[in-house]
Amino acid sequence: MASSLIRGKYVITKVIDDNTSEVIHDGAVFQRDGEIIEVGRYDDLKARHTSDEVIGSGNQVVMPGLINDHYHVGLTPFQLGNPDLPLETWIAQRWSTRDVDRYLDTLYGAIQMIESGITTVGAIQGAWYTPPGLTHLDLSAQALKAYQDSGMRAAFSYSIRDQNRFVYQDDQQFLATLPSDLAARMETVFRSARLSTEEYFSMFADLYERFGRNQPNHQIKHLVSPSNVQWCSDPLLEATKELARRYSTAIHIHLQESVYQKLYGLRRYNKTPLAHLNDLGFLGPDVTCGHGVWITDWDIALLGETGTVICHNSSSNLRLKSGIAPLNRLLEKDITVAMGIDEAGINDDKDMFQEMRLVQKLHRIPGVDSPSPTSHQVLRMATINGAKAVLWSDQIGTLERGKRADVILVNLEHITEPYLDPDTNIVDAVIYRGRGLDVDTVIVNGEVIMQNRQLTRVNKAEVWAELKAQLSRELRPHEVERKETSRQVLPYVHRFYQRWPMEGGRPQYSYNASS
Repeated sequence: MASSLIRGKYVITKVIDDNTSEVIHDGAVFQRDGEIIEVGRYDDLKARHTSDEVIGSGNQVVMPGLINDHYHVGLTPFQLGNPDLPLETWIAQRWSTRDVDRYLDTLYGAIQMIESGITTVGAIQGAWYTPPGLTHLDLSAQALKAYQDSGMRAAFSYSIRDQNRFVYQDDQQFLATLPSDLAARMETVFRSARLSTEEYFSMFADLYERFGRNQPNHQIKHLVSPSNVQWCSDPLLEATKELARRYSTAIHIHLQESVYQKLYGLRRYNKTPLAHLNDLGFLGPDVTCGHGVWITDWDIALLGETGTVICHNSSSNLRLKSGIAPLNRLLEKDITVAMGIDEAGINDDKDMFQEMRLVQKLHRIPGVDSPSPTSHQVLRMATINGAKAVLWSDQIGTLERGKRADVILVNLEHITEPYLDPDTNIVDAVIYRGRGLDVDTVIVNGEVIMQNRQLTRVNKAEVWAELKAQLSRELRPHEVERKETSRQVLPYVHRFYQRWPMEGGRPQYSYNASS
């Protein structure tokens, strides 16, 4: 049986409440075969247990692995030639993206996440188009194989939509506004990405059988992902809810990410998209809503009543001009809030420490008595709450006896040198000063998948070199045509949303005044 004693100057076992975390000084975690057997003082555990190895020098922070609960791709859109735009026009621009090998791209992202201390990812895959010769099933299997090879824990879902693919309007109505040749090319682009409900169910069952069946202690979990309310008909939403029930799994759906998505609900249903989901009986603790930037006070009350989770994606929301989610209001109402990097963090990377720091600083609204997130609340979002969102809280998110050994070691040198007041709370120090670069060792299910910043399962240099070689080739004819089609349709998409009134309602909180 493989066992290890994981030691640190500080062991952060779990967040207890908004202002407190359990911290053991000169502590350790003893694990055997991926199960945490005991957590306590290093000297005590060393005396009681014989381990195959001791991991850590005693000069690190030992803490639960971080959970990136909302994530899509490896190479960022910016790397692939798509600068930040408002969400709806950015989506149209993404159609121009060149083909990227799904296995390599997923492995590229997994490597960056591991290096940032992320041990679990809520991976939402999908396809704006499918490259020639590949299917949705092929793309999913390639991504899942990459996560398996990386050693990460992944809650995987493939998103589906069946309406309003071009803009938030019936597809044929929008196509009728385009020149006929452009409309025909747009229809061709989207035809390759179509996925029927029956095909989606079949693909889910296939992947479920091939990659783990959501078995206990397995590192792959399969989730259901209807893309968003405006992109999914009511029958599709109801069908995906039933699919999740059948497999006792969770649902991840984008929701009210932009003001236009909120306005779509008001126009279509005379209520917010979240309220419409509630009418369908869709909400509940098994559902996580990504973004939730434009939720109302009524929406927040519904989240509380149903136990529905929100995943806060602060970097993405800022980069795509979506706004700032009302995190303070959510925390005040005890809503479970997880955290995600989405396509890319504020630094165009996968640094979860930077994301945690942004979340903490972004919501510090003016006023001596105004609320703002504590370091402990932010860490809870990236650990315990992330585990709840993927229905894995019985196994990960804290360092406790009986849970799986998903552990990271963070070097203290940058955090504490040349000086840090000895009375500083270590959780504050980690959130204020920690970086992905400070992560030294990453352990998932008891297995060391990075030690001394060296990956043990995959060859980073080879992945980087293969990606560079593939992306150095000239664009193929279908990629050139797709790029040109995107360029031509972008002005029509822009004009479509220009006609929508920008009346999102009273802000949840304000930073300054115009007079």
